[in-house]
Amino acid sequence: MAIKFKYDPQKAKHATLFLLHRHGGAMGRMKLLKLVFFADRQHLAEHGRPIVGGTYVAMPHGPVPSELYDEIKTVRRSSDWLAIDGVKVVATQRPDEDELSESDLEAIAFIDREFGRYDTFSLRNLTHRLEAWRRHYLNDGSSHLLPYEAMRNARS
Repeated sequence: MAIKFKYDPQKAKHATLFLLHRHGGAMGRMKLLKLVFFADRQHLAEHGRPIVGGTYVAMPHGPVPSELYDEIKTVRRSSDWLAIDGVKVVATQRPDEDELSESDLEAIAFIDREFGRYDTFSLRNLTHRLEAWRRHYLNDGSSHLLPYEAMRNARS
């Protein structure tokens, strides 16, 4: 039986806002989604659960948190908590850190310290080296389920 975790839109919102504010309030969409992936993966490896949860898919540019990606894609100009400026996602409010656990915040901050300085395509290239992505992306231009079992080992 496959491991599943329900998508938590509140945690997704505040984890996203937390990352955006660590980067001056705005960041490219792909980079943001890669950092969320790495934070979820890190938290899963250390604590047995992701932060954001939901479905992950292996896409041409690497792993993507599907529900958060869809939420960001549907924003035309702005929502109650974010705005879109070209390919940049812009925070329109501050994160409520009380919506995230201490371990959530630690994992996000750790991943941002480790990977936040990388540019978008360097992060994408890092995800392409991961066995989990390589095994589940079929190189056909579409998305394929990336199971949590494959993500569990933070080293693979």
